[in-house]
Amino acid sequence: MAKNYQYVVKKQASDLDKACNYLKNALGDAPWLHELSVAATTIRNQCKGDDWSVNIRDLDIPMDAPKHLIPKSLTGKLKMFVSIKMEGNGKLWNDNEDCVKSLNFKVVIKEKNPQDPQKDFHMGFHIDKMDSSDDSDEMHPLYHVHFINESKIYGTEALSMDVPRLTHHPVDVFLGILLVFANYNLIGYKKLLKDGNFIGLCKVSAKHILEPYYRSLLKVSYQEGTLSEYDKALCPYLVP
Repeated sequence: MAKNYQYVVKKQASDLDKACNYLKNALGDAPWLHELSVAATTIRNQCKGDDWSVNIRDLDIPMDAPKHLIPKSLTGKLKMFVSIKMEGNGKLWNDNEDCVKSLNFKVVIKEKNPQDPQKDFHMGFHIDKMDSSDDSDEMHPLYHVHFINESKIYGTEALSMDVPRLTHHPVDVFLGILLVFANYNLIGYKKLLKDGNFIGLCKVSAKHILEPYYRSLLKVSYQEGTLSEYDKALCPYLVP
């Protein structure tokens, strides 16, 4: 009889509810936290079998005044939006193998141009898992971060071109939110570290998501054992 991994799926939903409460206790209530509860309910109601999916759009997460910002007039006026679309496999989660079936973690930061309200300054990045529809002519590590900047600085166009896709570990909702706070909201990040409850959920994700990734990546860098196609895809420019 095939083993059922629905308990893994149910725990994903339960942990999202816990995350909402932990973040609320550590940071205070905010509208974006409600979306985590909605995602938990969606997993319970819609995900069947051993897989689960999350699709959270435009979490309006507050950010600190950034360093080295140009133009300076935008300080304190920037808005950050985080979107997370992911599918996971319960069996592979339990087997400590790559359990991420698909991933797009996107961060966009923007603000209106005070000289032209019809335009805005914006930058962003996304962490993806490559799929068969991606352009095979460009270097695509299986998991990669891709930075995007198409802003203009007071009439002077910034150089915009296709920047390289850089090898980056996968994230889920918990690891992604922690990454955003660590980089863009240091005050909130320190509160999360002090509270510890949300960090506990991130450590669980690290065991099931980061550990398999780095274990395979080390095989590539040290050329230990036989490399699988998955291993080779993590950092293809190191594989002959």
